[in-house]
Amino acid sequence: MHIKNFILLATVMLFLFKPVYLNVCFADNLPVIINRSHEVHEIDGKKYHLHAVLKGQTLYSISRAYGVTVDDIIEENPHLEYGLKYDQQIKIPYVKDDEKLDKKDYIEHKVKRRETLFGISGKYGVDVEFILKHNPEARKGLKKGQVLIIPVEVDEEEPKHKKYQVSEGDTFFSISRKYNVSVDAIMEMNPGHDGVLKEGETIKLPYYAHFEPEDIIIDEYYTEPEYKKYEIELWDEDYCQDPVLKDQYNVALLIPFFLEDIEDYYTEKRDLETEEKTEKETEIKLPENHKSFTFIEFYEGLLIALDSLEEIGAEITLHVFDVCRDTSKALKVINKPEFDEMDLIIGSFFPESLEIIAEHACKHDISIVSPFLRDRRQLEYSSNIFQFTPSLKTQLNDLAGYISYKYPTQNIILVHNDQPQVTHIVSEFNNELNRKISKTQFIHDSLNLAKINGYYFEHTLIGGRATNVPVFDDSLLHRFTPPASRGSKYQSEEVLQHYVQRQNVEEVVLYRDSIEGLKNLLSINKTNVLVSLVGGEPVISNYLRELNLLSDTFDITVFGVPQWKNYKSLEIDHLHTANVHIITDDFVDYSNENVQQFVLSYRDRFNDEPGSYAFKGFETGYYFVNALMTYGKDFSKCIYSLNNQGDYNSARFIKTAGKNNGWENKTSTIFKYGDYRKIDVRKPRAADN
Repeated sequence: MHIKNFILLATVMLFLFKPVYLNVCFADNLPVIINRSHEVHEIDGKKYHLHAVLKGQTLYSISRAYGVTVDDIIEENPHLEYGLKYDQQIKIPYVKDDEKLDKKDYIEHKVKRRETLFGISGKYGVDVEFILKHNPEARKGLKKGQVLIIPVEVDEEEPKHKKYQVSEGDTFFSISRKYNVSVDAIMEMNPGHDGVLKEGETIKLPYYAHFEPEDIIIDEYYTEPEYKKYEIELWDEDYCQDPVLKDQYNVALLIPFFLEDIEDYYTEKRDLETEEKTEKETEIKLPENHKSFTFIEFYEGLLIALDSLEEIGAEITLHVFDVCRDTSKALKVINKPEFDEMDLIIGSFFPESLEIIAEHACKHDISIVSPFLRDRRQLEYSSNIFQFTPSLKTQLNDLAGYISYKYPTQNIILVHNDQPQVTHIVSEFNNELNRKISKTQFIHDSLNLAKINGYYFEHTLIGGRATNVPVFDDSLLHRFTPPASRGSKYQSEEVLQHYVQRQNVEEVVLYRDSIEGLKNLLSINKTNVLVSLVGGEPVISNYLRELNLLSDTFDITVFGVPQWKNYKSLEIDHLHTANVHIITDDFVDYSNENVQQFVLSYRDRFNDEPGSYAFKGFETGYYFVNALMTYGKDFSKCIYSLNNQGDYNSARFIKTAGKNNGWENKTSTIFKYGDYRKIDVRKPRAADN
């Protein structure tokens, strides 16, 4: 039987003959390793112990038994990063007794009264997740006198440090302010550095360096929309440092399995066979395109996420409910007594039932995740609803920001078809793009004038961050006058409005102006950035073919909308020649080691290749269940901390619809076609490190 038929049939049986929820409980005790292998085997020139995994054993308990680290085991068995399975055999690196880990490889930290994981992580310069990985029992909460084992890498010739990957626009000064350390201290940790930071490179920071959120400097002339401040305003620092945690959490998954349709299908087939009086029994199997299979990959991805979290001590009971568009199903679910005990709800996947579920969740203070719906209006259902898939408006705002940063002085042309149903989207995007380009030009001009005079000035943007050190009062923000009469100044808003009123974007209506009309706007001396808010596979195929003919004369870069990535007829040569970029919310970087491990785990478990829904199921489950374990049921108070941990690259939540409404994931990816593959344009390349 096909694996998906098998899983769905098993799910049907659970729903038909057992209660309507499925419990998946994880072991809560660390076992003693009684089957430690003493035999040594040589494999590919290296020596190993071969360990047979018994029920209840964890990577942590196995690593302690053999005197190695969890990372050592995962390095030799990469597939383990996403799940340890009963009865599998794994390789344990062999080390001599005198080389095994002893206390000098660890720091034993004795927990003090009211001490938190967050504070301990800052003290030793390690992530909270790193501590929990080696002390899974700490997920149940810290107790006074409890001893934590914190593995450290100590070079006897230099002090302990933490690593920091340089982001775009970072300077030693901005990093020092961000982490509350002096520039001198950072330079001491990086002797021989020329002082010019490159995006993607790794530098060392003192172990005591600690992120200070209240120290963020916001340029008053380059302020982003107000909602971006909400994550800081709503951040409850006291709670996040000492969250209320539980030993076990209940998570509800409201997923459309369409169980009645399955039952109707089998009944119809059985009745048909009876009418035809077939002598030979035939296997009744759901067709591959049956709608019950639509979201099953999401469920499979979520299960792998739970397996991964089990390895670091997760104790989750997963309750699965069949909830579709039918609101009566949603009402039945919320009326179940056990539903009020949920700590997190994932689903529903349809707006009709989501509103009912969200209203109930709001009354009982339960966070709810909408995995697929893109409509921002759902954020009005609850202040604790999380929209995992960003809206088109959010993605286009992200695109406008990228273009204004990357191409502020180039020839930018907005291409569309003036369709009535999307006129407001095109108009809003045009205004946003023009505004952001104007602000970027304003800041660049201010900075360039400052450079001419040999100084940097207060509120000029340097490497993406505004300086607050006034050195000399002269830039485009102020009229240059002698010191005695410096009271006469331009108002900054007056100068800024002069820039904002500029028209930086040309427009072409493709069906009306055709390629010839577009050609008349192309520049030979600049990069022609064609932001193409146009859809339809035949239209885009012909559009790129025409641009391909112009590529010998003009430097062209094309930006397309998300649906382009699903068009099968686009010629790969045209995508390369036109330097096509596409914005999307579900980009999968197959060069990423974590993605590769997920694919291997999925193949191993389900004998199939994961699709986009499987990746979304894994990302959704991992982000929110991890948040639940780290900060408890009220993890929404700590979104600012989650957004800045760096471990969760799949999501960054903000209040796009206002402080009293829900959270929207603002993370999207812009990829381009190069070397016959898809490349994330904002990801540092290995060659640049």
